[in-house]
Amino acid sequence: VLDFSSASHHDKFNYINKFRKHITKTDNVHDELVLTADYIFDTTPSYSTSVIIASNHNEHLTRWLNECDIRNEPWNALIYHKLMFDTLSSIKIGHSATPFDSFIKELNKNQCNIKFLKRSDSFKLHGIELAMHGDIGSNGSRGSREALSKLPYSSVIGHSHSPGISKNCWQVGTSSLLQLDYNKGPSSWLNTHIIIHKNGKMQLINIIKGKWRI
Repeated sequence: VLDFSSASHHDKFNYINKFRKHITKTDNVHDELVLTADYIFDTTPSYSTSVIIASNHNEHLTRWLNECDIRNEPWNALIYHKLMFDTLSSIKIGHSATPFDSFIKELNKNQCNIKFLKRSDSFKLHGIELAMHGDIGSNGSRGSREALSKLPYSSVIGHSHSPGISKNCWQVGTSSLLQLDYNKGPSSWLNTHIIIHKNGKMQLINIIKGKWRI
């Protein structure tokens, strides 16, 4: 759910992109985290629970804490030191929440029902595994729809931003814009969601120019 374009490691040595983000005021980590939190709260009705699975983009925040030289990003210093303090304090008392999970929970003033999953957690509905983002495969290997289709159960994944079906593995698209900094040329990206019906059947829902149908 978090893009983390504000301080992505992909732009670590891309001075031109970093300058562009600075000019357009899109390099503020705190602002992006608050924007993401507001999206989660706004799209979590009171009668439901949003389940946030572990994924590579959410983990980009942790990578940033580990790798960034905050002396080069003074505008992000306060959120950096807060997240680092909270993360280290959490580890000291034996908790294992990620910096992203902790930040969202702290902002959740309206007590929306939100459940955060760890990498090895399982979350199934009608026997369909929903806890895999798709970036990691079996035994820590690189994930893909083809690889995960070999598992002995049905699953829904994301990650590639391109929808598809391989045997018992279904893949959603993306809720982001279809043109971002890191995708160039022809693209199979699509705004596609999956509905799991009460009988356990799945259906891909494509949103084309804002229009969709079941």
